[in-house]
Amino acid sequence: MESFWLCDDCLFASAYEDYSTLSLYYTTEEVDKRIATLREGLVRLMPISADFDAETGLGIHSFSQTSCDGCGTCLVGQRHRFTQL
Repeated sequence: MESFWLCDDCLFASAYEDYSTLSLYYTTEEVDKRIATLREGLVRLMPISADFDAETGLGIHSFSQTSCDGCGTCLVGQRHRFTQL
């Protein structure tokens, strides 16, 4: 099984299909492009399972500069470990 690190946007997209926070950072046109990018990246990695523990912090990099393995964003932020099944 291979592990992947996903950004917060990919985390919410994969777990809840929630894209509501994107409108805080992007214009309407950019949101549509971002959603398409998120979906493309997650479909490529599927099936995946969360491999992190929010209580202990295991599998979470709270301030990472590495790119997201799902959507490819290089924006600094949290990364959560997922495992490909």
